[in-house]
Amino acid sequence: MADHDLSENPVRELLRRFLITFLLGVVVYRLGVFVPIPDINGDVLQRLVDGKDNAGGGLGEVLRYANMFNGGAIAQASIFGLGITPYISASIIFQLLAFSIPSLKTLQKEGEAGRRKINQYTRYATLVICVIQSAVAATAAARYHAGDAAGQVLVTAPSLTWFVVQSVLVITTGSMLLLWIAEQITRHGIGNGVSIIIMIGILSYLPAAFTGFGPDLAKFLEVAIFALIIIAAIVVVVQAVRRITLEAARRVEGNKVYGGSQTTLPLKLNQANVIPVIFASPVMVVLGMAASRFGQGYGVDQIFAYGEPGHRYLFAALIVAFTYFYISVTFDLFDLANHFKQSGFFIRGIRPGKSTVDYIQAILIRITFVGAIFLAVIAVLPETIGASSLGLAGRGGNLLLGGTGLMIVVGVSLDVMQKVAAFLLASQYGGLDGGAGKVAKRGGKRF
Repeated sequence: MADHDLSENPVRELLRRFLITFLLGVVVYRLGVFVPIPDINGDVLQRLVDGKDNAGGGLGEVLRYANMFNGGAIAQASIFGLGITPYISASIIFQLLAFSIPSLKTLQKEGEAGRRKINQYTRYATLVICVIQSAVAATAAARYHAGDAAGQVLVTAPSLTWFVVQSVLVITTGSMLLLWIAEQITRHGIGNGVSIIIMIGILSYLPAAFTGFGPDLAKFLEVAIFALIIIAAIVVVVQAVRRITLEAARRVEGNKVYGGSQTTLPLKLNQANVIPVIFASPVMVVLGMAASRFGQGYGVDQIFAYGEPGHRYLFAALIVAFTYFYISVTFDLFDLANHFKQSGFFIRGIRPGKSTVDYIQAILIRITFVGAIFLAVIAVLPETIGASSLGLAGRGGNLLLGGTGLMIVVGVSLDVMQKVAAFLLASQYGGLDGGAGKVAKRGGKRF
């Protein structure tokens, strides 16, 4: 976020940032969700996303999965239909490439200038991904015919080629505009703009979670209590860290002793966050579509069908595998051990170098297993609830009772709370040398 002098009244500055976040994230973004792209039959698309009359098959499953994270933009045929996901995909790609391509790894170590360069590359990659994904989506929509008696078509344009070109331009522009909105929230608002946009999209489904209970107050309270327990568990796991104590080597010069200080290396229980679910979900969708098309005669389609036990077990296994894969790629233990050695820090009783790497790796494997299992349980929880006889199934119950969406909302909320606390703490320390309630203007503070 760009440097910004804190106002003399930190509460007023905080309210200003909240207002900017609300206007850009809620008003502008949510209004844009209801701006449709031309030549789309909204009724057919709504039926396809809702899964009515078993419409859409594998295509409908893909759309329903993406529609939740985009705040219903796909069901509205919105210009924000791709949401912020192309930027997330580009960011993950460059995050992985930075650990395998030396030039990108060197850029990462160059500080702010290197990060700006990587962010620029990420935006270019986002544009390319937007063009590809919008072209694929427009082509699939142009070739789709609703399976009802009326034989309605999804696209009403007279020229399908013109529709594809037009849709690519409109959807790509909408996604890049949404990326600009997210960057403005990061710069002038509160929290990470990309995360805020995703959270707002998920929360837009929240009103539907409170429908369908009718006068059954007991069922509503049961769902609410169950949801609070899950949220508490998510908070504990997101905040949980395993701290490794590091000590600095002591040296004596004359009558003075230098070094000997201590610090900690915090290892998060869920180091990969929800990225393994982002990896595993498209794989499961592709496997399900392939199985439904080629494996019907062998019963393979039932294994990959949503709601079946085999689908849940395979999904959970992929999440655990991708968690370890992501940690192994992005967490360079040898580089970390060399940094400790150069800084003069060591772990008591452990030799620097390979012994330190083996020690940290053993701890990381154990805590990653716990975090991966918890992430897998949270990811398959809505599917498990839907297949159970608890009476909590349905769109609302699934949203309130778990899943990746709930974990994202909790994680982003905790991040915003931490940034607000850091902001108030910075304003408090800034006022120590300028009088009560005043902040020194010459340095500026980064929120």
